[in-house]
Amino acid sequence: MKAERRTQANDRKREEQTVLVIGGSGGMSSRYRDVAEAHGLSLRHYENRVPPGARRGVGRIALIVIMVTMVSHALRDQMHSLAEEGAPVVYLRSASVSALRAALEQRAG
Repeated sequence: MKAERRTQANDRKREEQTVLVIGGSGGMSSRYRDVAEAHGLSLRHYENRVPPGARRGVGRIALIVIMVTMVSHALRDQMHSLAEEGAPVVYLRSASVSALRAALEQRAG
């Protein structure tokens, strides 16, 4: 019973965690989201800019993924305003779903 409650509490904590994807392809947002949700995380994808007030709805940031081949310097700099202290940042050379999946699997393992 106690182990089950701990598992449920851990699942809730993971669900409250968010992966920020900065850059990448807007047409891939739903596929990026599927990968994050498969790891028990929510996803926020910012392709062109971070909208005002975005920080309030982000939740606890588990990981920030910057897709370097498809991100502007201004957007990369805006990401720093969203990052909590200690949130890990991963830079990916590819904006592919498989690259995001690998980054999340490495984080989990």
